[in-house]
Amino acid sequence: MSRKWFIISVSIIFILTSYSVVALNDLNQITIPNEVETSSHIILHVDDAKTVASILKSDGFDVLYGSITSTSLELIVTPKELNSLQMRGFEIEILERGRPFIEIQKERIANSQGMLFPGYPDLSEIIDEMYDVESSYPSICKVYDLTETHGVSPTYEDRHIYAMKISDNVDQDEDEPNFLMVSCHHAREIITPVIALYTIEQLTKEYSYDPDITAAVDDYEIWISPVWNPDGYEYCYYYDNMWRKNCNPPNGVDLNRNYPFGWDSECSGSTDPHSETYKGSGPASEAETQTMIAFSNDRHFAKVIDYHSYGRVVLNGYCCHSHPFSSFFESEATSLSSAAGYNGAVGSPSAEGEHYEWQIWANGSFAFLMETHTEFQPSYSSALAEAEQVWPGTIWLFNRPISVSGHIVDSITGEPLVASINIIDASFSNGEEFFSEPSYGRYHLFLPPGTYTLEVSCENYYTWTHEVTVTSDSEEILEIELEGFNEPPNKPSINGPLNGKVGVEHEYTFTATDPNLDVLEYYIKWDDGYVELWAGPYNSGEEAIFNHIWEKEGTYTIQAKVRDEYGEESDWEYLEVTMPRNKMLHNNLYLKLINQIQILKSELLIEFWKI
Repeated sequence: MSRKWFIISVSIIFILTSYSVVALNDLNQITIPNEVETSSHIILHVDDAKTVASILKSDGFDVLYGSITSTSLELIVTPKELNSLQMRGFEIEILERGRPFIEIQKERIANSQGMLFPGYPDLSEIIDEMYDVESSYPSICKVYDLTETHGVSPTYEDRHIYAMKISDNVDQDEDEPNFLMVSCHHAREIITPVIALYTIEQLTKEYSYDPDITAAVDDYEIWISPVWNPDGYEYCYYYDNMWRKNCNPPNGVDLNRNYPFGWDSECSGSTDPHSETYKGSGPASEAETQTMIAFSNDRHFAKVIDYHSYGRVVLNGYCCHSHPFSSFFESEATSLSSAAGYNGAVGSPSAEGEHYEWQIWANGSFAFLMETHTEFQPSYSSALAEAEQVWPGTIWLFNRPISVSGHIVDSITGEPLVASINIIDASFSNGEEFFSEPSYGRYHLFLPPGTYTLEVSCENYYTWTHEVTVTSDSEEILEIELEGFNEPPNKPSINGPLNGKVGVEHEYTFTATDPNLDVLEYYIKWDDGYVELWAGPYNSGEEAIFNHIWEKEGTYTIQAKVRDEYGEESDWEYLEVTMPRNKMLHNNLYLKLINQIQILKSELLIEFWKI
């Protein structure tokens, strides 16, 4: 090796080692309260594990997905739950007690034997990374403080929730379908923010180079929120790496049991505030849940992927409630699982009150929950490998066609309408809603192959029906114009002089409005035999000016009404005016008469002298 390369190698090793020492020193400065009681990862040894697991789940215990064998099952339990199981006489093996994740990361760095390996970022570092990406790619990405944007309360510990928007015209609210990726509803699942940040990196760095990525950024408004449970994430990082819930007293709320749909069902979370799956004091009781509801109501997401860990399986559909498209959801989840490298593994959710179920119910979203990896907190390098592995699943979601989509607008004005869409051929028994959003009237429908009759309704509009045929790769654009109920126009106002002079032109202003903003025509009777027969057209609220001359003195009643473009007429409006004698006109007639008499006298005298 040349002297030059030897010096460079030694320098790199020195820098990396120094950086590791600094990082270790920073970690040593963290102080953790001794009084914190942490959770435990345990295994129960029982004869009929499946039956016991079912009973414990119904009691609100956090039974780990995929851990159930014929003779054992694994759980994460709070100190109170651990005591309860001990009192029941279970044979318990404690696999791991919760402790600050930062200690675990410290040990991993120490065991790296001088080599520098990056570790999981804490909450502030995640937010900083989002803003760094925004500054690097300002034309296609922007960080939003969702708490502030939607006017929702901060979390219990006064934190805000952030999301990155990625789109080709990021500063504009474009008429495009919205896509949501969210992670870390559960605090301890710290691999999931890594996947979200990796997705942000791919979408920004590869934009304009990779055709799939470029199409996704150009065609969607993409929203990515790496941490939806900021209080819990910090608590996991600095106090208890087994922590699952938020930090609302007395012992936190499981955010993925707090959503309104199914909150009060038999499959919902626990009512015990000390349970790992405590669902909260009421549906959407938590600021984090309220933020998601406000965010989703604003964006009306077409597609949603909610990352969790662990299990390497895609969850779909509802837990206890029925859905007419459940087989379709399972088939689509299988395709997503295969694309993500999970060999088509799919499953049903473990409870109701979950976020992605609510998105299906409230917004008709194409929504799934993906349980990633086989650990909550694998090595950071393994987390990055998992993010890379599931990335094709994200591309599959972007590329999956929307079966039927388009806009619903007013047939006359073109203004967007918030209209309900009823899929007549399917039976929805849980109040599921399909509707168009208010900004552009955009809607989306994900349908299994088949023929459907769509019934679109909106208040003050005629119902519209249409038959569509859907295939597995349908992508039909169906633009819908609704005709409003035609209300008659309001009767016009008449403004002008109440007194005038015969033979003089008088000006009158007529104004009428139409509830449907239809174009109007005027019918005016001047009460002297003359009429204005459906003069126009005039816009609703536009002034119409007409002039008229009455030739005889007297009192006249002006009558006016309007009709719209559909022939609906208003009531008559009346205005009484008086036309007294025009003295100047009468004087002129008198002088003209005297002059004619003088002429006649002259002609008579001439004739007389001729005789």
